[in-house]
Amino acid sequence: MKIRLPAEWEQQDGVVMAWPICTTDWNENLIAVQETYVQIISQIADHQLVLLIAPTNEPTQFFSPKLQKNIRIIHVPYNDTWTRDYIGLSIEKESQIHLLNFEFNAWGEKFDFCRDNRVNELFEKNNLFKHTTIAIPFILEGGSIECNGDGVLITTSECLLHPNRNPSYSKLEIEALLKSTFGVHSIIWLNSGEIKGDDTNSHIDTLVRFCDKKTLVYAKDESTELIEMENELKKHFRNKAFNLIPIYQPQCKTFKKRNLPASYVNFLITNKKVLVPIYNDKNDQLAISTLQRLFTNRKVVGINCNELIKQNGSLHCITMHLHKGILKQFPHEQKN
Repeated sequence: MKIRLPAEWEQQDGVVMAWPICTTDWNENLIAVQETYVQIISQIADHQLVLLIAPTNEPTQFFSPKLQKNIRIIHVPYNDTWTRDYIGLSIEKESQIHLLNFEFNAWGEKFDFCRDNRVNELFEKNNLFKHTTIAIPFILEGGSIECNGDGVLITTSECLLHPNRNPSYSKLEIEALLKSTFGVHSIIWLNSGEIKGDDTNSHIDTLVRFCDKKTLVYAKDESTELIEMENELKKHFRNKAFNLIPIYQPQCKTFKKRNLPASYVNFLITNKKVLVPIYNDKNDQLAISTLQRLFTNRKVVGINCNELIKQNGSLHCITMHLHKGILKQFPHEQKN
C-alpha cells in the first residue's frame, strides 16, 4: 500500500487556526495576541482558506468582506490554540488524502488537553473531509516531526523518546510506527538542539526545517545545544547531496524573567507565501532575505511574534496546513 507524508510546500486546501479567547493561554495579553492573529490570518486568507476554530462568529468582524470569503468558522470546543500539535496530519494513501488523528496529551500532560484531543473527531462529525479520518493510538504532535515529502523525516530524541509521551514504546518500535504510518524510509534522530523557553521537549519545527526535498535550514547561535545540533546535521547529511543553510537566531528574548523560545525557523509555508516570525531583532531582515532566496516562487512576509512567544510558541505552532484534496468543499482561492 503506497503511503506518503506530503511536504508543507505542496499545494494545500487550507490552514487551521484556533482563535485566542480568555480561557486560552492568552488571557493576560489577549488583545495584543488577537491583533497578531488578525495579521497572520489576513496574510493567508488573501489567497487560501483559513479554518478558524472559535466559540462564536465574532472574529469575522476583524476582516474585510473579501477576506471573510476565505475564512470558515468552526464551532468546536478547544482548550488552547496550538493547532500544529493537535490537528491531524494530512497523509496520501493510495491517491486519497486522509487526516491522521494522533493522540494528544499536551506535551506530557503539562496542561489541560481533553478538548483539544477531540477536535479532529469533531471535525469529521462536521463532515469536513472527503475521506475517513484514520485514528492512530500513539501520542504525536505535528511540531515534533519534519518531512521532505520524499521519504526523509527528522525528529528529536528529547521529544519522541521522552517518557511523558509513549513510555511503553522503544526507539525501534517508534521508528517502525513512523515508517509504516508515514511511508518514510529514513528517520534522522537529533540528540541535541534546544531553544531556551521551549516547553515541548525540543520540537523540531523550532530547530530544523525542509525548504525543498534537498534543502534544510536550521537555527544557529553560540549555545552548546545548537552548536552540537549543527555538528549532528553535518554528520547525518554529509555526502548525501543535501544543502544545509543556517539561520542565525534572534537575541535571547525574556518575559517576566523567563527565556522565550524565539526562532525564525518556526515559519509557515502556504500556497503563495512563507510567513516568518520576527521579533524586532537585528537578525530579522537576514532571516527574511535568506528564506526569500530559497522560496523564489513565494513571497516571504515577516510577522511580529513577540506576543506569541510569551506563551512559549511561535507562528508555525499556532497553524496546521491541510494538504490539497482533504476537504470536501472550500472556496476558490481569491486573486490578489
